[in-house]
Amino acid sequence: MMPLTYVCSPLSAPTRAEMLANAAKACTYSAWAEKEFGGRAVAPHAYLPYLLDDRNPAERALALEFDLKLLAMCERIVVYGTRISSGMKGEIENAQRLGIPVIYRQDTVASQKPGGEKNAV
Repeated sequence: MMPLTYVCSPLSAPTRAEMLANAAKACTYSAWAEKEFGGRAVAPHAYLPYLLDDRNPAERALALEFDLKLLAMCERIVVYGTRISSGMKGEIENAQRLGIPVIYRQDTVASQKPGGEKNAV
């Protein structure tokens, strides 16, 4: 089985548009994680907002349950950014409880490549 990397980054935001922008960032982080660690990177918050409403408590609980089951299948969790949301905190705590290594990466911007190398301007 291909090794899995779990991508952990904020989803919650004041507006749906901002939440979907965070979901799009998770797609970018997944590509970066695959480049850095190999294997496949998974970021359920990159697509679950299109299926479930994070503002609906029952649907949020379902998404978080799915996230944690997927996390248990992963070899590592990579935390992107400096803001740790409540969902991220739960994912990090579960990874630690399961003995899954937690790796932190700096907040990334469009002008930055994976691994912290800046693009030439």
